[in-house]
Amino acid sequence: MKAYMTNGTYEFLNKLKNKHTISPFLLMNNRENAIAFYESEKQSIFQTGRNYEVIAKEGNLSEEGFASIIHLPITDEGRPIFELEWKDKLKRVGQLNGLIAARVLRPLRGNEYLILTEWADNKVYQTQKDFFIEEEKSPYSSAGPNYTKTYHVGEKEED
Repeated sequence: MKAYMTNGTYEFLNKLKNKHTISPFLLMNNRENAIAFYESEKQSIFQTGRNYEVIAKEGNLSEEGFASIIHLPITDEGRPIFELEWKDKLKRVGQLNGLIAARVLRPLRGNEYLILTEWADNKVYQTQKDFFIEEEKSPYSSAGPNYTKTYHVGEKEED
């Protein structure tokens, strides 16, 4: 399964969502930007975007909730161990209260893996995030800085 992501204004991405019959099609936004994300076996509908392979998954994505994306640049040498560990780790996340879905995404170009988690809401995320946030200190991620971004999923977040 492939995963596709792109940035844009919320309004533009919402029009794109309404133009296609892809479900689930996640519109994620915060005060800084908006992101569209979906999974498919078909080619991407995005003219510019980032493409990934879903290497591990738990749960079903929802078009409403709260999302966290951990960005992890992984060295070539660290990839096999990182992937093995995360496939195992994702088997245990179903026990976390309020977690809707989780994905480990391997980049088709570059070295920046993503850990996408979707939660019932921000409050639940705040109580459970430590399970994932420790990975930002991964010994396999010396290929660059790690960081986490959070987003509201669904309707546009108001200022």
